Amino acid sequence: MLDVVTTSFFIKSPTFDKAAFEYHSSELFDQWDAQVEAHLQLPDYALTLVLEEGSIKGKGRVAAAAAAFYFGIGAYGDFMSGLGTVRDQAAYISNVLFEQAKGEFACSSERGNTKRTGGEIIYLQRLFERVQHGALTPEQAIREVKSRWGEEAASSPGFMRELAANLEEAPRFPEQLSLMDESWPDCLDLEPLDKEPGPRTPRSPDFPIPQHYRIEISRPSKGDKRKVKLTKVR
Repeated sequence: MLDVVTTSFFIKSPTFDKAAFEYHSSELFDQWDAQVEAHLQLPDYALTLVLEEGSIKGKGRVAAAAAAFYFGIGAYGDFMSGLGTVRDQAAYISNVLFEQAKGEFACSSERGNTKRTGGEIIYLQRLFERVQHGALTPEQAIREVKSRWGEEAASSPGFMRELAANLEEAPRFPEQLSLMDESWPDCLDLEPLDKEPGPRTPRSPDFPIPQHYRIEISRPSKGDKRKVKLTKVR
């Protein structure tokens, strides 16, 4: 499976008992699953959502086989524009998960943060840029992908042929002229700041929570039933 997008988030939320935490986590998984199916045009994908309470820390991951990944990219015309479209879709469902989590766990909009990693979508876009800048030849790029993906690359020869052809056809960027001028003076050291930073306000101690649970909800394929694993962390 290739990583399509991974979303990590943290939200301040009320404390939930075990049953309520499991219920809201399951509801969030179902809501997010519906959004992924509606907006990420992949024929099949795996979905994983891991949550810990006190407050809520979460991570959601969408993964797909190379063949499904290839179908999703190819549904939008040429390879490069397809990559860009899938990237935008992944960004959308990443933001949706964060907003849905705040709503499901009764968090106000200003209390939380999120981080998204673009997985193999971003990797492929950067691979094209390296080839276009001349840092890699198309042949070197294909060898790198095969090494990185292993069995996934071997199981999707059509994807690899299409990728190789598009890497060959990608327009090369012109070499940039150097802006260095030996006649320019060296930069002067900045004067040290007169004012020292003041001491930080001590953080108020967190009150102990009565329980701390971790739940992992996953589904390896669109047709499979979800699996739920709930454990007590402390």
